[in-house]
This record gives sequence, C-alpha cells and structure tokens, in this order.
Amino acid sequence: MVRLVTYIPTSSARSEARLGVLTGSTVIDPMRVLHAEKYLNSGEAALVRAPEVPTEMVAFFEGGAAVRGLAERASEVAARAAEHGDVLIDADGRRAVFDLHEVELLAPVPRPRRIRDYLTYSDHATGSGLSVPAAFRAMPICYQCNVETVIGPEEPLLWPSYTAQLDFELELGFFTSGGGRDLTPAEAANRIAGVTIFNDVSARDIQFYEMTMGIGPSKGKDFCNVMGPCVLTMDEVDEWSVEMTASVNGELWSSGTTRHRQFSFAEVLAWASLDETVHPGEFFAVGTVGGGCGLELDRWIQPGDVVSLEASGIGILRNPVAPRANPPAGSGLSTYRGAPEVHRRHDS
Repeated sequence: MVRLVTYIPTSSARSEARLGVLTGSTVIDPMRVLHAEKYLNSGEAALVRAPEVPTEMVAFFEGGAAVRGLAERASEVAARAAEHGDVLIDADGRRAVFDLHEVELLAPVPRPRRIRDYLTYSDHATGSGLSVPAAFRAMPICYQCNVETVIGPEEPLLWPSYTAQLDFELELGFFTSGGGRDLTPAEAANRIAGVTIFNDVSARDIQFYEMTMGIGPSKGKDFCNVMGPCVLTMDEVDEWSVEMTASVNGELWSSGTTRHRQFSFAEVLAWASLDETVHPGEFFAVGTVGGGCGLELDRWIQPGDVVSLEASGIGILRNPVAPRANPPAGSGLSTYRGAPEVHRRHDS
C-alpha cells in the first residue's frame, strides 16, 4: 500500500504542488528521490537517467502498477538514505525529502474532473429522518458536487451567510485510475486507484428547505468539499472494514465502519458508467457512515471548532470551522434568510 499526497513546501505557491508519498511523518518526492539516487551513484548530473514518476496525482493514477512500483522503490531508497544519514538532493539541487511540518498538504486531487456523492448507508438515511424509497436498494443514487470548492487538510470549513446549521459528514470515497463506458463490476474493480476521507460540508437548514422542491441539494452542499489527507492505494485495502471516527475539539462524537453499505465500490462505478463515460481522476464518495454527522446526533459544530475525521490506514482529515460569513450588501438574502429555520431537525 502507498499513501499518496499532493504537497507544496511551506510558503510556496500552489502552482508548485507535486505528488508525494507520505511515510510516517515524512513526505518524499518519488521522482526527485530516484533522480537523487542516480545522481549520488554517478556523481555527475549529465549521467542522470532516472525513471520518470508522474508529479501530478491523476497522471500517477493512470500509470497503474508500474508507477506505483516506482513510488514504493523511492520509499525504500529514502528509508536507506535516512538510516545512513544521507541527504537526498537531485541534480538541480532540490530537496527530495521533507518533514511533514515543512509542507502543506493540499487535497489529493485539488480539482477533480468530477465528484459524485452516493447515499449507500441505510443507517445514515434513517438516522437523518429520511424515508428510504425502493430506489435506494435498486441502484446507487448520488448528487453531483461542486468541483470548484474542494479544499484539503487544515483549511477552514466555510460557513455561508445563509445557514445557521453547519454540519460535517464522515465519508470515504475513491478515485478512478482508468475510464470506460458500460463497465461490468469486474472491469470497474480494476479502475479504482485508492481511497481518501471525504467531508461534504452541509448547510442543513437551507438544504432541507430547498429540497422541498424535490430537486437538489444545491446551496446546501455546493460551498465546501474536503478531501485528504492522502490517497491510500487499493492493494490490500478491504473496502468493507475501514474503521472511521469523527471528533470535535478532541471529543469523540461518532464512530462507524464502511461495513454496512448497499453497494461495493465496483458496483457504484459500474452503475455510473452505464451509457456514460467515466474518466481517470474522477471521485466517487460512497456516503456518510451511520451516525457520522451532526444531524443524526443532534449536535452542531460552531465557529472555532476543530473537526477531525479519521479512517484506519488513511489518517486524520482535520479542519477548523470558519466564522459565519456576513451577507453581502444588496444580496437580497433578507427575503428568505429566516425561512429555513423552521426546518431544523429538532422542530420536525
């Protein structure tokens, strides 16, 4: 298994983001590590002929087992160098290994081509006060998220001006390593790159108010989608036994597992591909685990809180909660700002 991240050195521009491998509290740059190894062995930059490892996450996904093997090899090289006290610098003088505190981790894919979020846990549906229709058991059903609002670890959860009830969602999702159309579940299983934690932050009052129209969600979901801290590659991962917890300010609020789902990753991807082409680097969340949000618990996060979502093998996705935004002048929010308040769960 490999834990993949997208990182930038602290205070660097986001345009400098690169693929890294997370090993303990260290981030290694696999391409630079392998180049540094060749440089150290040859002693001359002109002789460097190291294997090429993609520096961007989706390209890495597309490379499949071959590039994953290079990342594993780079991890071994970095571990040996650390044992011998060697500093890995490539032929251009760039560092290849960083302590975690020296970098910023972005969302693994800062702007996925597409994000779909499915409802596959019946406990979450019933715990949220929803009546579960027959369609829930017949097919995976999703809404499509706003790809422009993806953030990563430690970034603030945005609190829009139009909601008084911000909520977190404890979810797992997967990225595709390959595309296709009309995939069978067996074919789809071979196109899953790895998993990460997902938090599709929800504005509950406006979400339920707007969905009385029978469409949506839109403003209730489209403002903040969180991913990270890494992508855990699928080799040796049991998608049915990932343990997950949600804590707020260090206090455990929720614990669950990916066990109790309606559909496998492969079934979700195969259904999505029916009469429709899917592409490498798309993201598919499989829904909130039972008890994995404030709505089910009737506990609500507040500005200044720190929300920590943890999944076994992946790590912790930690984010502070931002202050509630003020409505912009002339927005017209006053015409409906108070309306969603009557749709809070504790009033229903």
